[in-house]
Amino acid sequence: MKAALAGGTGLIGSFLTQFLDEDSDFESVQFLSRRAVDLSEKFRVVDLAEISKLTGVEVGFCALGTTMATAGSKEAFYKVDHDLVIEFAKSCKQAGAQSFVLVSSVGANSTTSNFYLKVKGEAEEAIKQLGFDRLIILRPSMLLGPRKEHRLGELIGKKVMCAIDPLMFGPMDKYRGINAATVARAMINSAVGSGTETLENAAIRKAAGEAY
Repeated sequence: MKAALAGGTGLIGSFLTQFLDEDSDFESVQFLSRRAVDLSEKFRVVDLAEISKLTGVEVGFCALGTTMATAGSKEAFYKVDHDLVIEFAKSCKQAGAQSFVLVSSVGANSTTSNFYLKVKGEAEEAIKQLGFDRLIILRPSMLLGPRKEHRLGELIGKKVMCAIDPLMFGPMDKYRGINAATVARAMINSAVGSGTETLENAAIRKAAGEAY
């Protein structure tokens, strides 16, 4: 298969890049990036400024995302987590992709008053309208794994999460912390098929092949 990947330098994306490199089912990957990256010959780096120039895509993987702190404003955040996500999905569709896999967030809802979750929900709804044969939306909770940047809020959140995780069962499971590698593996494993599915924590672990 021929894939395109946006967000490959982030926490989930870095694992996804590794897994795609190791997966013989994927013969080539167009890798969207703003900067030069050192990748194997399987990958062709495409500048984000040329996102509309993708060609021959069968599966699109989107792990794009930023934070309010990194973006600096609501407008800048919206441009990445909404506009750029949708632009990438449209480009994949125009390049022939019939399968698209999107990382969103637990609680995403286009009608909520929470800005972050509203943006995520609006992006989901817009991509549903593009008509992919296969659309997988993953809604993980707090991501666990080695980040390249340290976020104080997340460090505190992870400590709290580790303390309360054992108490979170049933309906609360979707709020438990989840490993970024698990999300990346689920993205690849669920890419082939038909129909639209939304996966929260338990379904993500199942798609990744983890016993739970």
